[in-house]
Amino acid sequence: MSVRLNNDRLCLEVLPELGGCVVRFDALMPDGPKPLFRPGKRASRDPNDMGLYPLLPWSNRIASGGFSWRGDQYPLTSNLAGEPLPIHGDGWQQPWDVARVTQDALRLTLRSAWQPPFDYRAELDYRLEGESLCIALAVTHLGDAPVPYGVGLHPWLPRMPDTRLEAPAEGVWEVDDAQLPTRWRALDEADPWCFAAGRGLPAGRIDNLFTGWTGLAHVTWPSRGVALAVESDPAGARYLVYSPGADADFFCFEPVSHDVNAHHFADPLAHGLVELLPGGTLSQAWRFTCLAPRRWA
Repeated sequence: MSVRLNNDRLCLEVLPELGGCVVRFDALMPDGPKPLFRPGKRASRDPNDMGLYPLLPWSNRIASGGFSWRGDQYPLTSNLAGEPLPIHGDGWQQPWDVARVTQDALRLTLRSAWQPPFDYRAELDYRLEGESLCIALAVTHLGDAPVPYGVGLHPWLPRMPDTRLEAPAEGVWEVDDAQLPTRWRALDEADPWCFAAGRGLPAGRIDNLFTGWTGLAHVTWPSRGVALAVESDPAGARYLVYSPGADADFFCFEPVSHDVNAHHFADPLAHGLVELLPGGTLSQAWRFTCLAPRRWA
């Protein structure tokens, strides 16, 4: 059963039992509601058909059938049909409990030991504040041994021919056929994937992680008369952009805490993973603010 939040500017619909995902996030405009996330399919039981879901206890893909940590090997299996690698953790595939709900705020909780070595308690907060949707995620490790954690969000945003993205970054990871990182390259103004000054989305497929992000991004839809500011707190250093191509009606701008497959880098903690000791907590917050394009162009 969905939970609806609203104020006089925004409306949010969440499905706790389906990964704590967002079904709809709309701006209440004089000419009617305008979706800021891609509207979800209410009849679906697939979070990938919705508007947003949380990423925990890691984001994106992990290679090699799992990872090793402090001398212990932890196998992980594929958790999505058609995807050979474990992806996006397990929080998006489990039902969350409703801990508290008011007209404009919702707290969800999850207790999970589904994928060893990840044994955790999570709190997911959705709150409407004026023209902003504030999302906060906190993960507390309950296992006996130290484990690396990561978090993020997976929003699905409407894609129009005039959609523009402004998201400064220092570089981007190129990937192989399995969407695993192979080579990092610096971005300059001439690069078609440099979104520092704002530009349209690439015509072809993109599924790449960007580093050196400032923690502030803007998405604008001029033909719709609306824009969205995305902020990360603390300032996130990474985001991922995904879209199958220009014919798709969506793209994803995913603020995440670590690099794709960071578990297999020589120094995983240097690539954003956070080692949690028993009882340790990793927290991250994000703000999505509805703007008129002229207010930030």
